[in-house]
Amino acid sequence: MQQQTRPSRAAVQRALQEFLAPSLFWGLALALADLVQYVAAVAGVLALPALWMKVACSLFAGLKIANLATLGHDAAHESLTPSRRLNEILGIIVFLPGLTNWALWIYEHHYRHHPYTNGELVDTFTPLAKAEYDALPAWHRAIKRLHRNPLGLGFALYYITERWWQVKFFPRAGVPERHRAAAWAHFALLLAYLAGFTALLAAAPLYSATDSVTALLLGLIVPFFVWMELMSVSLYFQHTNVSIPWFKGEIDRRALPPETLTLHLSFPLWFSRYMHHVYDHGAHHVQPAIPCYRLYAAQQRLNSLVPGEVVSEKFTFGLFWDTLRRCKLYDYERHQWLDFQGRPTGAPILRRRDVPVEPLYLAPAAE
Repeated sequence: MQQQTRPSRAAVQRALQEFLAPSLFWGLALALADLVQYVAAVAGVLALPALWMKVACSLFAGLKIANLATLGHDAAHESLTPSRRLNEILGIIVFLPGLTNWALWIYEHHYRHHPYTNGELVDTFTPLAKAEYDALPAWHRAIKRLHRNPLGLGFALYYITERWWQVKFFPRAGVPERHRAAAWAHFALLLAYLAGFTALLAAAPLYSATDSVTALLLGLIVPFFVWMELMSVSLYFQHTNVSIPWFKGEIDRRALPPETLTLHLSFPLWFSRYMHHVYDHGAHHVQPAIPCYRLYAAQQRLNSLVPGEVVSEKFTFGLFWDTLRRCKLYDYERHQWLDFQGRPTGAPILRRRDVPVEPLYLAPAAE
């Protein structure tokens, strides 16, 4: 029986090219809609009378920061609108509420995440090997366990301390010189925004019936924490699954179709639209310049082009908890996920086939 030939990477990319065209209308409409909703949510914190109303607006503001960050991600890829300059302006603006450094985002996302997905460079939720975990002091192992606890209680803590503070706010020593000047300039912009916004909220008693502490807590701190939680959850599930491999050292990425290194997490269409299709992530890694408002259709096309290779799961809370339970550590030699005791929690992911051009294939995704 003849083995079915997988389409080449170039063929898959060509098949998704029709989804690349950005729209000025949709880019501006989504950015303005999310900005207006975010400002309205903060205004609700200050103006609405009941505490439960203020809390609801605070949580909603955090959700809108996450939505704005998705649009900033597209703007950085120059796919939100057809205009490069407009993308930059919009991207800088929509990143402000989440205190995300535009220049550092581009460096981390474009120069590190995409070229080295699940691989050579430390990225969000890069799993430790068992020996690496065992070598940590007890307090550090406890933190690692909190980050991956079965209830998902450590997501925001992880992203704040391990990603945002380390690589998304201000430039540290490892940032290349050619990115540093812009990163410092955008850090100064973030500080100016933060100082102005903090002063505005602290002065809430002067123009509203809300005290300063409530305004700062529900207008700034809680929304930021919600945004960090949502960002962390999303990034975790985009690249963590018992059927998704990780790598150490140099690897031949020509043998690794990008859609096999990320998860397509399926939600009802209304929810996917509201979240700007951020979980249709495989298509994004095949063609990073596809705008978020075309990702759903692109992902459906990708799923039909390479059935069985795209790791696709329908979201359920069972999947949520099962992934957190099983994906603790990673065996980089056998390519399988482990628990903190080093016991395998899934089958080996990679297998070899006698194919001359692309010798490394993923095992079929787990049912």
